[in-house]
Amino acid sequence: MGSKQPFEFRARFIELDEGLEVLHTSVERLRQAMGRTVDDRPLMLFETALGEIGSNVLTHGRPPGTEMPVDYVLRFEGGVVEASLTDSGAPVHEHLKREMPAHESERGRGLAMARSLLDELGYRRDGDVNRWRLVKRL
Repeated sequence: MGSKQPFEFRARFIELDEGLEVLHTSVERLRQAMGRTVDDRPLMLFETALGEIGSNVLTHGRPPGTEMPVDYVLRFEGGVVEASLTDSGAPVHEHLKREMPAHESERGRGLAMARSLLDELGYRRDGDVNRWRLVKRL
């Protein structure tokens, strides 16, 4: 199904709207490079999770009053797509253990949803930065 050639996309951004546009553009470029259609379900699930995590990172991932950039890398190789996001925000605690909130809750769904859509959702604090890793086998 399409190309098995390695793919890499790198970007740095600050604003939420700009960042989300870059994330979606990167997945579209990957889709085209792989020869996949817009209704490719595994890629759609990955893009949904990426949008959720990317939105959280861009909303909460910078110290207040700063314009510290978020670094982003999207890679595809060997049938696996991986995204990494690095930000300078406060540490994130207990993120992988959070359950889906009650249906009436309007907050807290993004991490739980992303975790369910991906094969792997990783987070680690490395010095003063947060490192997110999203993995989906295609």
